[in-house]
Amino acid sequence: MSLKTFQTHAKKEAKSVLDNAVASLEALDAVYKQTFPVDKLSEANKSFQDSNYLMENPVVVGAISASQDAIAQALTDIKTIHDFIVLHIPQMEDGNNFGVTVQLAAVKNLSETSEALQKSLDELPKYYSTRADAMDKLNLPSETESESKKEEKEGDTAKTTTTKEWKKSGGKQDAHRVQAVYAVDVQFYASAKKAFRAVHSAYIANLDFCLKNKDKLEMPKGSGGGGYSSMY
Repeated sequence: MSLKTFQTHAKKEAKSVLDNAVASLEALDAVYKQTFPVDKLSEANKSFQDSNYLMENPVVVGAISASQDAIAQALTDIKTIHDFIVLHIPQMEDGNNFGVTVQLAAVKNLSETSEALQKSLDELPKYYSTRADAMDKLNLPSETESESKKEEKEGDTAKTTTTKEWKKSGGKQDAHRVQAVYAVDVQFYASAKKAFRAVHSAYIANLDFCLKNKDKLEMPKGSGGGGYSSMY
């Protein structure tokens, strides 16, 4: 497979991402409104407690899942645009390099955006271990069962006696420990919301830059400087 084949494929994939830019943003807005209906964190905290989400919080789990999906798709689209630009950077030579400067600026922006989004993607799953730690300190009521067996012999006859014992532990939860669990929920709800908005901003900033400079990104030396036919 020749390099030109890769370039042609990259061009096709990049064009699809750019053509669907508005639709992607509209889809993100729809998911955002549905997933993050509460603006104030104090209202989110109250809602979680009123819904008695102590044992499990489906709202935060859903928010994290939605943000992870959005980030993953954004990383894929960013990589698509990145590869397209890199495959169209010409041989460096004296003069007429402004288009190359535009390409390198785009690659830098895309790389920095990808790195920031990846960090968010790595941080969000920490919700589960952080919440589990807070739950462990709640002293929730629990019941354990133990079983013991005793074997006795009466002449040639063996008799086994089985004894079962149930123990209950835990009692009333400390109010501050309960608040600590809900604080974890609020913190990661906010983190998921921030991560989702970062995806939206990443699309706007990078796709807008690419659309405004599409000719230089594909043909940095101009139509007479080699390269392939325009994306549009």
